[in-house]
Amino acid sequence: MARDKTAYEGREQAFVKHYLLETYLERLFHITAKRFDQIVYVDGYSGPWQSQGQSLEDTSFGIALAALRKAKAFWASQGKDIKVHAHLVEKSASAYRVLETIRPKFPDIKITTYHADFRSQPKVIASKVPDGAFTFVLIDPKGWRINLAELAPLIAPKNCEVLFNFMFDFVNRAASMGEPQIVRGINELIPHGDWRQKLTQHDAAQKTPTERKKILVDAFSQSLAHVGEFKFVAETPILKPLRDRTLYSLVYATKKSRGLEVFRDCQLKALTEQSKIRGEAKLRNISTRGSQFELFGSVTDMAPDDTMLNLPAELAHAEATLLSLIPATPGVVTYGDIWPQVLSAHVVRRMHVGQIAARLRSEGILDFTGWEPRKRTPDDSYGVSKVPNSF
Repeated sequence: MARDKTAYEGREQAFVKHYLLETYLERLFHITAKRFDQIVYVDGYSGPWQSQGQSLEDTSFGIALAALRKAKAFWASQGKDIKVHAHLVEKSASAYRVLETIRPKFPDIKITTYHADFRSQPKVIASKVPDGAFTFVLIDPKGWRINLAELAPLIAPKNCEVLFNFMFDFVNRAASMGEPQIVRGINELIPHGDWRQKLTQHDAAQKTPTERKKILVDAFSQSLAHVGEFKFVAETPILKPLRDRTLYSLVYATKKSRGLEVFRDCQLKALTEQSKIRGEAKLRNISTRGSQFELFGSVTDMAPDDTMLNLPAELAHAEATLLSLIPATPGVVTYGDIWPQVLSAHVVRRMHVGQIAARLRSEGILDFTGWEPRKRTPDDSYGVSKVPNSF
C-alpha cells in the first residue's frame, strides 16, 4: 500500500523507516513462505507511539502483520498453509493497552503480547520459536541500553534475520562520556572492535563527523554479526528531516545472500523516498517561516536524491572491491561467493555488480569459466579470475 505522508508530518524519519520495512517485509515473507512452513515475527519495542490510524497501520508491527497476512493469503491460494506467529513486546503500560487491541484486527495470525522489558525476553521468546521456522526480529528501541550478547539465543539460529535501529545520535554523544555506568552500557551495546581507540585517534586528528559515524556504525555492525553469527550486514542511514545529519541507522543482518540482495533493492528505493520527504519537510518549514517558495526550484532542490548523486562513486568503489576479491590466473574463485561481499560493502544492487563484471570481461580484465553465449551477466556457478597484466 502507498504510505500516507501527511500522517508523518513532524516525524518524517518514521516514514522512511516504515517505507523500508514495508517494502522489504512484503518481499521477504513472500519469498520465505515458499520454503518455510512457519514464519515468526518478533518486535522487541512495539509501542505503538504516535500512531495516526485506528487500525495501527502506521506502526512497525501493523506493517509486519499486514505483510504476513498478505503472504499467508497468497500461499493459501496456491494450496500451502503457512503458520505465522507474531511476538510483540512493550514495556510501557499505556502503549501496551493499545497494543493488546491488535488481536481482533488480525484473527488469522497468532499473536502473543508481552508486557515486559524486551531485554528480559530473548530467551523466553526463543524457547517458543519452532525448530525449522524462519524468524525476523525488529529491534527498534527509544534509547541504546541493550546488552547485545543477551540477544544471542533469539538471533543466532540459522534461519533468522534482524533489523536493528542503532540510535546513532544518542550513541555518538554517550560514546565520549566517562561515567562508569555509561561506559559499561556502551560496551555492552558494542562489545567488539577497537572502536574506542579509533575514536580517540579520530578526535585527536580532528577528522569529520562522517568518519566518526563510520567508526561507530562499523563497530556495531561487526558486533551484531559476531553475536548473531550473521554473514552479511548492511546499514541504512536515516537522516534528520531538516538537517543533513544522521539521526539513527537501521542495521540489517542476514545469513543469506538472497536476503542481502532483496534488502539492497528495497534500501535504494527507501533512500530515494527519504530525499523526497525531506525536501517536502524543508519546503514546509520555509513556508511556515514566511519565506517564498519561489526562491527555491523544487523539492529536489531542497533535498537532492543523494542515492542517485552518489551512485557513480559507489559503483566505482564496488568495482574496486570486486577486483580486490578476485585472484589473478591461475587462481580462481566462484562468482557466487564474490558478489554478496561487494553488496555487503556497498549500496548497490546485484544487477550493478553483474554489469560491472560483464564489462570487465569485455575489456579483457576478468576471465570467466563457463560463460554461455548471449549471457549478459555472470551466473553464480561461474569461476572468475583476473587476466595477468590487464590491470
